[in-house]
Amino acid sequence: MDATLSIKAVLANTLMLILVTGTINHIYAAFFGIRRLDRYFSRKPDPSWESRSPFDGFYRLHKYSFLYSLGIRRPAVGAGLSLWLYFSFFSLAIIWITLGLAALGRYLQIGPFT
Repeated sequence: MDATLSIKAVLANTLMLILVTGTINHIYAAFFGIRRLDRYFSRKPDPSWESRSPFDGFYRLHKYSFLYSLGIRRPAVGAGLSLWLYFSFFSLAIIWITLGLAALGRYLQIGPFT
């Protein structure tokens, strides 16, 4: 019983760490970091023409990370940006899956918060 509890605690803490670091990453990217990715992914003739809105930056972070990680559009980027895109894809997927499961649990009235 004690081993099961510690495994659950490790999984919960890992999920919390991914959610927190992913959220900090996405906030940074939406406000500042998306301009680094625009150079490689923007379809506009001049990447500085992209919107400076954080909401639009958040949308572009979703788009760029999913396109790159799934292999749909893969420009030549450095190892650091590649790692950043893969981490963004992974953390965005975890965040959206967690939110979807929470909404489903709320709708079906199952789980600890019903």
